[in-house]
Amino acid sequence: MNKFLTLLAVTFIMTMPTLTPAFADDKKDDIVITVEGMVCDFCAQSLKKVFNKEDSVNDIAVNLDDQTVIVDTKDNAELSDTKIKELIEWSGYDLVDIKRGNS
Repeated sequence: MNKFLTLLAVTFIMTMPTLTPAFADDKKDDIVITVEGMVCDFCAQSLKKVFNKEDSVNDIAVNLDDQTVIVDTKDNAELSDTKIKELIEWSGYDLVDIKRGNS
């Protein structure tokens, strides 16, 4: 029984989504997108998949608690608000707000 609980705890911890990646703290050009409708890890994974297909995206992090998506763009790359809205809505979620850098 003890091994089962340990295995269950390890499985739970390993399947938790990453909430704040290292890039979220050190880049001023990150894009913070507030999204409505995300409720589970599947939501986070589907948004990661959609955004990572974009050439301008270096990495993204999804925080289900805050309902935010933090996008790290590649150097000198542009990701327009129109494109962000398209990606969010195409994924089945509602865009609430887009903030760039320290705005």
